[in-house]
Amino acid sequence: MALFERRRRPALPDDVRAAVPLDGGEQVLAWARDETSGAHVVATTHHLALVDAGGGLVWNRPWHEAESGTWQGESSLLTVTWVDRGVPSGWRLTEPSLLQQALRERLQASVVLADEFRTAGRRTVRVVIRQDLASGALLEQTIPGKGADLGDPQVAREAAQRMARLRSEVGL
Repeated sequence: MALFERRRRPALPDDVRAAVPLDGGEQVLAWARDETSGAHVVATTHHLALVDAGGGLVWNRPWHEAESGTWQGESSLLTVTWVDRGVPSGWRLTEPSLLQQALRERLQASVVLADEFRTAGRRTVRVVIRQDLASGALLEQTIPGKGADLGDPQVAREAAQRMARLRSEVGL
């Protein structure tokens, strides 16, 4: 008997795997079950998907739509914020998983170049060139921090200048 035995984790349930659409060459990288809802969070090479406890696909979002992920170990809470400033997604994950690692890696893989500046009101704005990991297309994103006003002409001008510099650096 081995001194240390690896605890085998059960495979991704068949109904969950069937619910997640996989494009050519796309693979499931990691998954975890939310202890609160019973839903499954599934990370693939191109998307992050949520499958409800009944095996139905709730959403399947490309990585470039996710802004960040936060893991709070003491509460076992994984939270993802979205570029569109929609309601963050959160899950309580108590079983060991590679989901946090896959989330970090895929988010980093989608960012080609980024720049951040502070507005006169001390708010932050990020300008980012991201890659759609499924198609390889480059996308521009201007992401206002809390309270930052992209309608302010000075903020809009600064964001446009910084985006132009990023575009130039990647050949757009």
